Amino acid sequence: MSILKSVCVAVALSLVPLTMPASSHAQDLLSQDHVRRDLDSLHRQMEQAHFDLYARRDRMSYEAFLESLHREIDGPMTAAEAAILFQRYLAFGRVGHARTQAPLEHFVGHLGGGGRFLPIFIRVDGQRVLLTRTTDIDGRLRAGMEVVALNDQPISTWIDTASGYVSADRPEMAQAQLEESFPAILWFLAPEARSIRVLARDESGLEIQADVPAITISDLWAMDEAYPTPSPDLGAPRSWRMLDDTVAYLRPGPFIEIEAPPSESPTYDAATFSAFVDGAFTGLLAAGATDLIIDLRDNPGGDNSFSDLIVAWFADRPFRFASRFTLRASPQSKAWYADHSGPDDDPVTAALAAAEAAQPDGTRYVFDLPYVQPRPDRRFTGRVYVLVNRHSYSNAASMAAMIQDYGFGQIVGEPTADLATTYASVLAFSLPQTGVRVEYPKSYIVRPNGDESLAGVVPDHELARAPIAEAADVVLDQAAAWIRASRTGSAPAPGPRQSAE
Repeated sequence: MSILKSVCVAVALSLVPLTMPASSHAQDLLSQDHVRRDLDSLHRQMEQAHFDLYARRDRMSYEAFLESLHREIDGPMTAAEAAILFQRYLAFGRVGHARTQAPLEHFVGHLGGGGRFLPIFIRVDGQRVLLTRTTDIDGRLRAGMEVVALNDQPISTWIDTASGYVSADRPEMAQAQLEESFPAILWFLAPEARSIRVLARDESGLEIQADVPAITISDLWAMDEAYPTPSPDLGAPRSWRMLDDTVAYLRPGPFIEIEAPPSESPTYDAATFSAFVDGAFTGLLAAGATDLIIDLRDNPGGDNSFSDLIVAWFADRPFRFASRFTLRASPQSKAWYADHSGPDDDPVTAALAAAEAAQPDGTRYVFDLPYVQPRPDRRFTGRVYVLVNRHSYSNAASMAAMIQDYGFGQIVGEPTADLATTYASVLAFSLPQTGVRVEYPKSYIVRPNGDESLAGVVPDHELARAPIAEAADVVLDQAAAWIRASRTGSAPAPGPRQSAE
């Protein structure tokens, strides 16, 4: 069972099989009454199940927004339209772990069935929005160019509008998620659009305008062949290697069981992952590593039972990922445990299920997390550096915060978009009429040093963001160079920070 689950909202366009059938129910119309009843059920159940539905929006604002959504339901809706409406409600609360994946599932089904989409892939760099792929078959709008406007509206307006469809605690997190899902959001906004007018600016300041047609996935692959965009080859999702005689590199991948067959919910049997971690550390120790880079860039997160296996290899004292872990009991959580718990649960899961069963619905209660012990035998005693970026989500951000707060290592890279102190511990329920699966956070997790600010993990040493259309892993090269310089004292020292507990 997951204590921390990922915030994975990315549309994995590169993984959509061309033979995937379109969703059989995508065009089935839902009655106006059914959609309205599910919207009311969604609000009622989120009030019961969410740790604090009103953490970032007050009750009056919610009621006004709910009323406005009801006015939009003026006739039958497709399943996709209803799912998008429900996601807008969930995104309104500004909590990243309150969401439904149903709209993205409909989008992927649309693509798999040969549907068209607008191929506008973006990156948000401060006030600038950059293309990350060539968008037109003529190659006029290339990767790296700055987007000025879409359909004669400033790109900032589009970013603000699109952010209303994304569950995110703060603007930086919404923008990071739009970097992974902007084509999907454009489909949510205008599913029948046949083209979009793009005004872009190249490196010299020259403005270029072009109409970009909607295309299929097959068209996208053909365009990518015509105008390839280089990117670093990071290798296998789970890998390790020596960068030189003393610097080791570990890329652990998501903190879930990626070896298991795909399913509706992630799986958390850590046996295979544990073997990988033990093999990696045994190997890097045998190779004489004195410095270790743990790469958590673009990591969607998962469960701390995975990441703890890594930290135990270099921790010098007992640790846990939170200084305070508070839960809220609800009928939805009790139902989830009833459906998913069993005699094979690990001790922490069993204790969580028992604590939930013992608490009256609506009660907020503190769960005393057990400390994880360092390995009792051979450990890595060298220097540890954790490489993060804005796409280090959920448990990846939590792991980085814990290593930083306990002083187990230094964080390098760029600040995470996801929070270090967060509403999390995602469980789910389904809406009665449409069957849409809704995820909600049942806990409030405070990072080990007790800081409750609305902030991500800030690196001890910040690195410039990777350039677009660059085959070399520039960020990793920067990190390795800084580590080598730190051995001689020529690298700048990190600033002071508050210790955990």
